Amino acid sequence: MARTARLSEAQWFGIKFFLILGAASVLSWWVNLPNELGWAQQALAQSAAWLAHLIGSTGSVYQSQIHAGTLAIDINHECTGVYVLIILFTFLLAYPASWRLRLRGAAIGTAAVTGVNIVRISFLIWIAEVAPTLFAYFHEYVWQGVFLVLVIAYAMSWVEGVR
Repeated sequence: MARTARLSEAQWFGIKFFLILGAASVLSWWVNLPNELGWAQQALAQSAAWLAHLIGSTGSVYQSQIHAGTLAIDINHECTGVYVLIILFTFLLAYPASWRLRLRGAAIGTAAVTGVNIVRISFLIWIAEVAPTLFAYFHEYVWQGVFLVLVIAYAMSWVEGVR
């Protein structure tokens, strides 16, 4: 009698994750997502500048651009955190859990990612004013790593809560 190979739960998760991520990528391309996020870019710029003002910033906002110190910080579609959320939602959809737990995870994750993103941009406004030469380093390396670690930690915590 021949044995049939069966995929493990982890393998099924991986397959579902990449299929959902592929579908989400096609959908975001189809709806031209980067051009649909102007409202989010402006809201993020306003929120971050408001928070930065609480710690003494003198930066000003015009639409989705923040002028801080000698820098003009353009809050573009990549700054919104939408791609981080797509990856998080893909994870939540691929993992075997009830829809109630997935929706709760997505709601908490959205609030957390958005909150951290506002803090990130506020910090970058502050850096632009006090040490503009460090802006690129914090923007490109430090905060990218922070987001990566936070999303992984959140996903792992969510899995532990689901089990």
